[in-house]
Amino acid sequence: MNLDETLKVLTEKIANMISTKTVIGEHIIIEGRTIIPITKVSFGFGSGVGEGKGKSGDQGSGSGGGAGACVQPIAFLVVSKEEVQLFAIKEKGVIERVSEIIPQIMEKCKSMKEECND
Repeated sequence: MNLDETLKVLTEKIANMISTKTVIGEHIIIEGRTIIPITKVSFGFGSGVGEGKGKSGDQGSGSGGGAGACVQPIAFLVVSKEEVQLFAIKEKGVIERVSEIIPQIMEKCKSMKEECND
């Protein structure tokens, strides 16, 4: 496989990995509120090709490539009939921050439900 073919395959694979569902995740509906996870997608790739002669005089060539991607949650969008809120995940580890945000979201949903029932 030459360099052009290698780059083409790598870019096609990366394009297949990235979609709106990767950046804007599958939504969850809880008590009339839609929670939409938002992520940051980073990716990179590299490739190379070479040719030359070995000690015995044999001609040879080779090519290679690699790619990587990282999908990281950065926020949750909470949509209701009354408002839209964005809960950002910052500074702390993702698991820590998500565990702090989910109760806030649930409490907000409860209080809004109570206000509507009053």
